[in-house]
Amino acid sequence: MQFAYAKNGATVKADALIVPLFEGAASFKDYAYGDKLKKLFPKDDFDGKAGQTLVLPANSAVSATRVVLLGLGKRAKASAQSFGEALAGFFRGGNKFKHVAIALDSVVGLKNTGAEQVGRWAAEGVLLGGYSFDVLITKKDKKKQQATKITLAGGPEAQLKKGVAYGSATAEYTAHARDLVNEPSNRINPATLSKFAQDMARKIPGLTCKVLKKADLQRLKMGALLAVNAGSDIPAHVIILEWKGGTKTEKPIAFVGKGLTFDSGGYDIKPAAGMLGMKMDMGGGAATIAALGAIAKLKLKVNAVGIVPTTENLINGSAYHPGAVITSMSGQTIEIGNTDAEGRLALCDALTYTQKNYKPRVIVDMATLTGAQVVALGGKCVGLMTNDDKLAKSLEESFDAVGENCWRLPLHDFYDKQLDTPIADMKNIGGNPGTITAGLFLQRFIDEGQKWAHLDIAGPAMNDGEGFRLWAARSATGSPVRSLVQFAETYK
Repeated sequence: MQFAYAKNGATVKADALIVPLFEGAASFKDYAYGDKLKKLFPKDDFDGKAGQTLVLPANSAVSATRVVLLGLGKRAKASAQSFGEALAGFFRGGNKFKHVAIALDSVVGLKNTGAEQVGRWAAEGVLLGGYSFDVLITKKDKKKQQATKITLAGGPEAQLKKGVAYGSATAEYTAHARDLVNEPSNRINPATLSKFAQDMARKIPGLTCKVLKKADLQRLKMGALLAVNAGSDIPAHVIILEWKGGTKTEKPIAFVGKGLTFDSGGYDIKPAAGMLGMKMDMGGGAATIAALGAIAKLKLKVNAVGIVPTTENLINGSAYHPGAVITSMSGQTIEIGNTDAEGRLALCDALTYTQKNYKPRVIVDMATLTGAQVVALGGKCVGLMTNDDKLAKSLEESFDAVGENCWRLPLHDFYDKQLDTPIADMKNIGGNPGTITAGLFLQRFIDEGQKWAHLDIAGPAMNDGEGFRLWAARSATGSPVRSLVQFAETYK
């Protein structure tokens, strides 16, 4: 995608000129280029409600071939974010416009909205709204082809460029996360996921990647991860990405993401309908990899590490059994109450490894961990659990800043007792509320004094709804890549 800049959108020779409009405008004077637009349509034909669009022939009123009216809703509620979401809605589904100009006159200068923010949200809106996963489709739908050039018209160019650079990076790596999750499991497995991370790191100066393989995991006594992997012919890996943009003495922020490239449920096998979407069970790992890529691409002044334990959970004669007792890297023993509660087993060893080797100032782990998260919070809200109130607030603010959603859930001791078992230190299931007991299981592997948060992204990573983060039904969203980048940049 090429971005260009112009002072006056009316003079840009493009296939279409997008003009954002507000709901309830009193007259054409309230529209950008209103004196020209009033020749094209009666004002009452378009009310400016958020997300509403109207495509008109320009009839020489402006230099573009078409004019696209884009509703932003009430002016008092409009922002750079709502502008980006409206743009995403327009570009979602594709169109035949190759060069699109966007008039920013009515957007730059909104309350608490600077040109840099507008540029960022414009880039994210265009690029994420126009996302599609079509690499496996041999006959492309020409009606869904996206623009190749965007001209932003109006507003200070230097600030717009800075915002576009930021938004382009976050959109690019969010798209990488979407691609990884959308790829079928015969194309993305622990080996190919590791290769993606290594190839990505080679392209970004300063970002490093190393991969721990089976012999390394055995030496480290990662018994929980290896137990999950026992039923697969493809060995488990642990992907480690490092970015050192901060001072030498600064402890890193650590992201840990579940990388189950396919989950059959093991001997507690899933029903067919429940297994169908399990290529997406590595959404947390994909988000971790992509977030580190974006952080490095943006050269954020922070030290960050991303850890992704990746495996398949399958069935063969060596697969772990319900009722088995395994020993984690921490030395704690775990009774297997259900082989389909495998993500927390992969994560617990990764959490131990992260603390021993990096002593991070904060750990944020993320996983498509429980179906209960979707029941509790639906498909658009991440479940947040943490042992630190300040960390909770920082994460909530980061999610809100990028237009994603999270909700804090409690980690009460009386639920933690449900993980107790008489024959081991704990069992890997604790019953209802399943999302919370999963978080409590992970908390048992967090050292005293370590700041930690767990994000259950089971619904938001891939869902069937409409929204800024989506392309179409059953498509990966890339959640919460942009929130993680925002968090890495702002957490103190």
